[in-house]
Amino acid sequence: MSAQPGCPEGLPRNPASVAAGALVVARAWKYDASPHWVVPGFYLGSDEFGHWVHQPAGSLVSRPGTAHLAACDALCLFPSEGQWIATLYDDPDEDFDIYIDLAGSIGWRRMKRGAWEVNSIDLDLDVIRSHSRGTFLDDEDEFDQHRLSMGYPEALQRSIRAESKVLLDAVRADAAPFNAEHRRRWLVRARSLQHVG
Repeated sequence: MSAQPGCPEGLPRNPASVAAGALVVARAWKYDASPHWVVPGFYLGSDEFGHWVHQPAGSLVSRPGTAHLAACDALCLFPSEGQWIATLYDDPDEDFDIYIDLAGSIGWRRMKRGAWEVNSIDLDLDVIRSHSRGTFLDDEDEFDQHRLSMGYPEALQRSIRAESKVLLDAVRADAAPFNAEHRRRWLVRARSLQHVG
């Protein structure tokens, strides 16, 4: 373990080879190197959009000062390119349908016993599709606060804002990979792996 806190630098954007069903731990950091959310899941596979991970209902989701068990099954998509990580939920009774974290420095590294870790820097802005509120951009106030207090470079601010607009448009248009049909394909894969295990 490095003595330097924060998101590890120089990790590859895509893993070399991950076995289906392998443990994948998503570890997010803030720009000031403080730890943020840790979310475990199981690797499903990849497609043209990136790498898909299944987070089963009941999984521990934690960050310093708080933790909870996931209320429903979800899919996490770690894109092969772009500055975001998407969580797509599998429960119509949950208010959140899609939750996309704008993120930088996404990188994979191998852990012991066939497991993997995906590190990233959470950059505050979130694109959300909610059953009660529709599709919207969240945490703009937090982004404005942190860009000053944590010193986000101007180029990063511009690129994250531009990416959030592209994602908002894609979710509003119900484009793949955010549409139900694409999600269903990976949920079927998740359930087939669960039956094998």
